[in-house]
Amino acid sequence: MEPQKQQDIGRNERVILIHGLSGNRWVLWPLNRFLTRQHYCPMRWCYRSVLNGVMNHAERLRAFLEREADSPEPLHFVTHSMGGIILRAVLADMDWQRPGRLVMLAPPNHGSRVAQLASRSLHYLCPALSDISTSPDSLVHRLPVVQSLDTGVIAGTQDLLVHLDSTHITNQIDHVLVPCGHNRILRHPESLDEISYFLRNGRFTEGARRVVSAASPSGVVV
Repeated sequence: MEPQKQQDIGRNERVILIHGLSGNRWVLWPLNRFLTRQHYCPMRWCYRSVLNGVMNHAERLRAFLEREADSPEPLHFVTHSMGGIILRAVLADMDWQRPGRLVMLAPPNHGSRVAQLASRSLHYLCPALSDISTSPDSLVHRLPVVQSLDTGVIAGTQDLLVHLDSTHITNQIDHVLVPCGHNRILRHPESLDEISYFLRNGRFTEGARRVVSAASPSGVVV
């Protein structure tokens, strides 16, 4: 790539990074550093994932995004796991018109069987587990898709927390796989390259691995 073109990759566009359940700002650090080197302006939005449900976190994020909704400048999002569900919960109630793209990493769009099992004993400590479970009445099954953002999904082939079929969402523009597990996807080289490519182009690379898979309502974990 020519030096001048490389300088223009991110065009200083802003990217909001949102971690998943039990995450923190430090798990987002490799992604933050990578996007900064790609000339984006990333910002890590963090929350205490225990003791609160998804809608509690969504209220905080909504208060932040309401100040951002009217700008004509692009604003992108990269979410990990439950972070994508929180963003869906926020944008479901907002008239979001700001241009931008969304990359969801290992999102439990149809719930997680592991979360369902854990919620039986840890619900009071972490209500969010019930929100992202595979139970038919869980929050994740009641949320609409995010229509206002071009959405791409990256799933891990070795993810033992969120089944591949559960990561799909009906409005996705593209869906690709990387050879890693649930948390490694935040810093895997292939994942980082695909994130950057989608933010620039609205699709993943031609050489990325893809499978045709229907979204599973059960989201059974292998």
